[in-house]
Amino acid sequence: MTWQWLAVLVGAVVAALLFRRHVGFVTRTHAHSMWPTLRPGQLVFTRSVRHGRPIRHGDIAVVQSAELGRRIVKRVVGLPGDRLALGSGGLVRNGVPVVEPYVIRAGGQRGSWLVPEGHCFLLGDNRAASSDSRCWRQPFARLDSIVGRVVDR
Repeated sequence: MTWQWLAVLVGAVVAALLFRRHVGFVTRTHAHSMWPTLRPGQLVFTRSVRHGRPIRHGDIAVVQSAELGRRIVKRVVGLPGDRLALGSGGLVRNGVPVVEPYVIRAGGQRGSWLVPEGHCFLLGDNRAASSDSRCWRQPFARLDSIVGRVVDR
């Protein structure tokens, strides 16, 4: 009887690990940087990027930040080769203004960046209160540090 329970427990753990690796997992947001899109403390379903479609502009990504030593949730605004400018007129990508209806509080550091190969540029939707690519020592996150894409809020 004990062996049967142990087998069921081991099977459940293996199934959970496979689901997390190949399908997705739940992530809790911790900061106000993605408000109003995501609330602090909100649980979101995150799809693994290992077996899904590639990351695209506008995706909300869960990133394992080496600099911060934890997972963060930010919006992908720049991909390899993109030229970005952020000023009083908002975000401009490759010379074209980007419509961002989810940004209601602009602000924070302004500047321009060229996204290197294998990296992306991340911003919070609440730009005035977001610690993101604009203020990190290394402004670009490695694409392989993205662990998932938020698919359900």
